[in-house]
Amino acid sequence: MFIAELGGQVKVDIAYAGSCTAGKKSDMDMYARVFREALERGEKVHADVKCFIQVGSQEVKRYCEQQGYLKIFREVGAEFIEPSCGACINAGPGVSYDRETVTISAINRNFPGRSGPGQLYLASPYTTAASAIAGYITPWESGLVPAAR
Repeated sequence: MFIAELGGQVKVDIAYAGSCTAGKKSDMDMYARVFREALERGEKVHADVKCFIQVGSQEVKRYCEQQGYLKIFREVGAEFIEPSCGACINAGPGVSYDRETVTISAINRNFPGRSGPGQLYLASPYTTAASAIAGYITPWESGLVPAAR
């Protein structure tokens, strides 16, 4: 399903960025790019969204430290998670808590109940980060994150 097919704005409760499969260096580059641009515009993670960033390995964490990404993630309001098994196996931060919870995530699996009882939308790292800022599922274009609602 494409964003245009959702039939209006879909409010986001959780943005889960990263994991073992979506927590590579290149993924972190994408999250950091969106979040850096948001900070430059004076924006942060939407007040109604819990945003989690999880790297896939200690090597990727060191890369994020060297690039200054951990500071960007912290300043934008995302919670950093150490590499481990996480929400994609229904464990740890980022798991939905009830059937109405909406999660957008860059993980690679979307089985019913896989990340909790809520609704899970899979997206690119760019869309996941942009949606965390906007508060609803939205595509990202450089410099053009829609206003939060």
